[in-house]
Amino acid sequence: MEQKNSNPTSPISPTAPAYRVEKDWYIRPVDRRRERRKAALYILVASIFYTVGFHYFVGAARFAPGGVGGVVAMVQYSFGNIGTEDAVDLSSLLLLFLNIPLVVWAYRNFSRSFAIRSFLTTALMTVLLFLLDNVIDPLFRFSIGGVPMLEDMGMRILSAIFGGVMSGVALAISLRVNSSTGGADIVGAVLQKNHPHISVASMILAVNGAIAVVSLFIYRDNLTPVFLSIIFSYVSTVTCDRIVQGGKSVVKFEVVTEHAEEMSRRIIEELGHAVTVIPATGMFEHREKSLLICLICPRQMARFHEIIQEYPGAFAYFGSVGEVVGKFNAGNVKQKTEQK
Repeated sequence: MEQKNSNPTSPISPTAPAYRVEKDWYIRPVDRRRERRKAALYILVASIFYTVGFHYFVGAARFAPGGVGGVVAMVQYSFGNIGTEDAVDLSSLLLLFLNIPLVVWAYRNFSRSFAIRSFLTTALMTVLLFLLDNVIDPLFRFSIGGVPMLEDMGMRILSAIFGGVMSGVALAISLRVNSSTGGADIVGAVLQKNHPHISVASMILAVNGAIAVVSLFIYRDNLTPVFLSIIFSYVSTVTCDRIVQGGKSVVKFEVVTEHAEEMSRRIIEELGHAVTVIPATGMFEHREKSLLICLICPRQMARFHEIIQEYPGAFAYFGSVGEVVGKFNAGNVKQKTEQK
């Protein structure tokens, strides 16, 4: 007896068609050694960005950027050994010592991998900052405004902006390998976990705000350090968000059509992305149609528009997706090789 299709209204054939593209060809077994080497490289690069930005922009402009780094900046200013070779500057060691309890706190609330990598990042940042402050360039020879730059407000603002950019880049790189630069990042993440109704950004802003208020009693000149700290924190947050979201953003298309099979084949074979088809009904004429759901890379939008325009009557709309978790091909199509 011939079996009937359980869903007679579905426009898609029950048998999977043979496409010219190999399914999931881009998925490879996880190489643990390669992942560890990648994490080590990212941690090194993030540490370099943070310490260079802190030494040449934050330290030279003399303001507290927030978090543990702000405490280090205030200690450097209080002892007055910025830009001198007379004494060894040990304030950078606070970057590690103050982060140790925070890393333990993170270990109890998050994964062991996150805590260990955050500790390694802060330890490497401490070493690099100590070398910059005492060995490599204690006189800030490569600073954009020299030391001190208290009288040059333009240079101090530029220092806050560029320092924030480098801090944001460092944090974004760290997040890609499940790490962080410590300090307010850990505090904000843990507090947000315990108080989910408050965002992480609000928590980090509160921590940085407390550091900025304390800095008033350290610098004692005017409100300039507070304003510089706000600029630094804002630029750092925006830079990190743009890098993290920009690398993962895709475009989601939903298409209503009567040509689901043909259009799906074109998308799969020409763009390299899979398509999910849901049966739908057009209520004006009560005609059976299909709803196609597809995620593509932004650079493929023009080609996707061309494909849709070849099917009259198709109705499509799209939106931006901030992040994709799971299997998502980058769009590099690989043709299937026939086995003989």
